[in-house]
Amino acid sequence: MKGLVEAETFARKKHIHQTRNDPNIPYSDHLEKVVEILRNLGITDETILAAGWLHDTIEDTDTDYDDVLKFGKETADIVATLTKDTRMVRDKREIAYCKELKEGTWQSQIVKFADILANLKDLENSTFPDVERKEKAKEKLEFYNVIKTGLKNNEQNIPNLNSETSELSQEFLKYDINI
Repeated sequence: MKGLVEAETFARKKHIHQTRNDPNIPYSDHLEKVVEILRNLGITDETILAAGWLHDTIEDTDTDYDDVLKFGKETADIVATLTKDTRMVRDKREIAYCKELKEGTWQSQIVKFADILANLKDLENSTFPDVERKEKAKEKLEFYNVIKTGLKNNEQNIPNLNSETSELSQEFLKYDINI
């Protein structure tokens, strides 16, 4: 099984030619923010941190489950839970994804939480029009609402969940959204 440094290297390599909303911002910056947020949450488990680096590889690159399995079954399962099935039509895909998130492990849910917070922080600096940014924030709220009970039920495993939830709330408030 490969470790955390290998997961970071693998993810950076797979996303090397991708950027965020701004073509000058490498996609790997998003992955780095997700892992930083996981660490701020008090997560030290390398399986979860590796999943933070790898969470978009299946969905956004030519990576498949077997490639991620090299980082361990638990890491691969977390990443699989966080991967939308792009073969499905959008509405059905989103419903299936929400179901997968809701039924997922707390480990999957905490990576999704970090992903949501990182995405909201990125939205603030994006070039999207205000209306589109608010719409994207609402989409993130839907995902948060799906995972929040699972996170609350496992807060003993997430030392700084309350402080990071406060930060998430502040990010949503920028779009006049209360959680």
